Amino acid sequence: MSEHDDNPYHLPLPSAQPLIASFGAAMMLVGLVPDARLWRMTIISTGAIILTIGVWLWVSDAVEEYRNLPDE
Repeated sequence: MSEHDDNPYHLPLPSAQPLIASFGAAMMLVGLVPDARLWRMTIISTGAIILTIGVWLWVSDAVEEYRNLPDE
């Protein structure tokens, strides 16, 4: 039994999903930099896809973890 077992608060496990989502958001912001090239929409679209996937994985992990909490 560890010293954290009597803590009444649930702390989620560490995950990489916030990093994936923030990378996608940063990529979208880089795509917003004024430029005359057509790569802007590609960078923004790729960033949006990465952001969506990161948030989707993050939320699905949180929901799964919430469903597996022991009832008290």
